Amino acid sequence: MNKDYYKNAVEQIQASKQLKEKTLEKIKQNKKEKNKVTYIKYLAACATLILVFSGGLIYFNKNKQSDIENQIPNTKIASKEDELPNTKIASKEDELPRFENINQLKRVLKKNYETNAKSFMIDDVMAMEPTESISSANSASSKKESEDYSKTNTQVENVDEADIVKTDGKYIYYISNEKIYIVNADNLEIETSIEIKEKNENFYPRELYINEDKLIILGNSREYDEEKTKKRDTVEEEIADDIYRIDTNYMAKAIVYDISNRKEPKQIRKISLDGNYIQSRMIGENIYFISNKSVYYYKGITDDELLPVVKDTAAITETKKINCNDIIYFKDTQDYSYMIVAGFNINNKDEINTETFFGASDTIYASEKNLYITQSIYKDGYFYEKMENIIYKFNLNNSQIKLQCKGKVEGNLNNQFSIDEYDGNLRIATTCDYNEESTNQLYILDENLKEIGKIENLAKGEKIYSVRFIGKIGYIVTFEQIDPLFVIDLSDPTNPVVKGELKIPGYSSYLHPYDETHIIGIGYNTKSNGHGGVTNDNMKMSIFDVSDLENPKEMFNVNIGQENVYSQIINNHKALFYNKDKNLIGFPVTSRENYARNSKNTFVIYKINLQEGFEEYGNIEQQGDYSTDRERAIYIGDRLFTLSSKQIILYDLNTLEKLKEIELR
Repeated sequence: MNKDYYKNAVEQIQASKQLKEKTLEKIKQNKKEKNKVTYIKYLAACATLILVFSGGLIYFNKNKQSDIENQIPNTKIASKEDELPNTKIASKEDELPRFENINQLKRVLKKNYETNAKSFMIDDVMAMEPTESISSANSASSKKESEDYSKTNTQVENVDEADIVKTDGKYIYYISNEKIYIVNADNLEIETSIEIKEKNENFYPRELYINEDKLIILGNSREYDEEKTKKRDTVEEEIADDIYRIDTNYMAKAIVYDISNRKEPKQIRKISLDGNYIQSRMIGENIYFISNKSVYYYKGITDDELLPVVKDTAAITETKKINCNDIIYFKDTQDYSYMIVAGFNINNKDEINTETFFGASDTIYASEKNLYITQSIYKDGYFYEKMENIIYKFNLNNSQIKLQCKGKVEGNLNNQFSIDEYDGNLRIATTCDYNEESTNQLYILDENLKEIGKIENLAKGEKIYSVRFIGKIGYIVTFEQIDPLFVIDLSDPTNPVVKGELKIPGYSSYLHPYDETHIIGIGYNTKSNGHGGVTNDNMKMSIFDVSDLENPKEMFNVNIGQENVYSQIINNHKALFYNKDKNLIGFPVTSRENYARNSKNTFVIYKINLQEGFEEYGNIEQQGDYSTDRERAIYIGDRLFTLSSKQIILYDLNTLEKLKEIELR
């Protein structure tokens, strides 16, 4: 099975009605046959098995679990615990809504676990996974830039995003097969590989940063207790021993290496956050990363099981349990997860700064000075409908993290590109109700996250597929059967105005700025599904002329692949290959004709020509299985490197002549 299709399928998994009914029936049977604690352990074991198999974030529904009971004191939550003022928080720590005691935390957890029974979340344990600037890339690597080289395609200039590959112009740093390879780009030889192994722990690297002579690896670890694992109760014995270990603890980790000697990297610091790695950003020499930890409530749960843990090898006390009084409580949260936001400087030994919140993170956006995290609230028990989003604003300053204020908007966000900060204001685009009555909105919030401008009822019956904010202009693509591209003038934040609209077949899932008057859209053509609707056909890439805001035009487009084609760029902007100097753009493409068992993977590169349209520059195909599928392509000067889990191949960027390849083991 091709892994690109696999990853895409996993990300789209939704529980069917039949699955829900079977789950409910299983719950009823277990309730009759087993005690309550045993039932919870059974669910945990099943959930863990799903996590290991899918490696993704899975949402599905369940009915209220009426058999969960607990004799927790009915401690009343004070008003300050329920309200976070919608004003800027200055210095009074007591204005932050923190839990007063452990019983209060248990009470809220129990309430959420019961009332949130219509939809619950299983953690992303091994997910493979994310403005004003027109720049599509950010670099915080080498100061010596003798020749141009690839930078990660990021949303905000000077705010780096972690990825599976980085280069500093001389070396390539790449995650593959749970190893981190450091490759000399001059001769395409492996300097060394790092495999992180510790006793009773499995570490799974997901992303990395490079900052001069520091390599920072982020990922998830699974720590397990051999002794406890051997002591299985009745339900645990029903789960095959070779499937998964019950007694495990998941930690998000950031591991810092000194790589001044590329052949002998030295681990100099390790930071762990309870839960699973979500996202991160690097601003200068400061890294901010986020974990999410779900707490599955049951009668008799201990305080130790409730409170999250952070570890920092640079701290005087390496392991620290977060006190309940230090946990901020998000009012009206329907989740039962902790979100831990941590910041640290890679070049000093100052102890990590953390803030812990009861309420899971959804979409994350960061500017150079602020971090925004959204929290979805489902109304009336609807799933992805009747939704509102709470936005929390944090000030970032030299690895310090301080909650500033909160705001609220109606609707659901498409992804991180739905949010943007400009001139101190926040622009945010949302979709309300995923049905024939759906509408789309654009909000503008001031520095205290109070609404100052708004566009309502945009493209009724459609949903947002992509957004891009570039300075004082916003671009929104919605879709139902055609692709309206809306051009929005945001120069007056109190009065945003839709200036132009372009309707064409298909839709764009990703918008990439080319210059001040042109923008590139990558997405799908569509065709009739035979039932009055449409379905995806092949991929397409378009270039739009937006020099006249009132009259946007599709200048050119190119069809890519046949039906059943997919690219990581649809869901992951970091998969983009972009060389502005040479006018080259590309991404990996996987296709499967007529749902054939075998698929074909290529890396397509096009030359951007504003007079004649897209010209195919190269179509690099490699025979083999999924291990040779290209995940990324990068360039250093006139050299092109394609990367798969098994190989790195060097080409001449001018001629695409294959020069050398190395195997990764």
